[in-house]
Amino acid sequence: MTTKQRQRAHTPTGRRRGRRQAPAVLQRAARRVVDGVDRVLFAGQRAVRGDRPLVLMLLGAMALSVLMLAGPAQRYLDSRERVESLDAKAGALERANADLEQRQQDLQDPTRIELLAREHQGFIRPGEVPYTLIPPEVERPRITAPRDSARAPTEAAWYERVWARIDRWADSS
Repeated sequence: MTTKQRQRAHTPTGRRRGRRQAPAVLQRAARRVVDGVDRVLFAGQRAVRGDRPLVLMLLGAMALSVLMLAGPAQRYLDSRERVESLDAKAGALERANADLEQRQQDLQDPTRIELLAREHQGFIRPGEVPYTLIPPEVERPRITAPRDSARAPTEAAWYERVWARIDRWADSS
């Protein structure tokens, strides 16, 4: 090869020696693509060796079971809260019924009826002198807040807080 031919072989066109070879840039890019494919194939072969496929399938099954059980678990927790609130209402109604039954029994007694008529209606017996004390109407300023507003809300159970976090995470995905 002459000197001119050698100079042409190393010209800035990027071609290497030989007539039918691609430019060096394309050869490097092709080599990188082949290396990337080899890496992916090697990683795929590594992933299916040993216990890894079993672990991956187990994790996938666990994720699938969590997604499948999310709806029934939410319904269970909602129904549990509803049962608790209905039990509280039933207890309050039972107490109210007991109070009403006691009042009914009290209204069967004639002395109790007479006492209620004297207190509430102002009835008197013949010969008695009635008198009434009227308290002065004074507007007293309220210094503190009512006790009902000072109560702190009860904290939710741990499993309800965990479920709320999972639910928020699922909604954001």
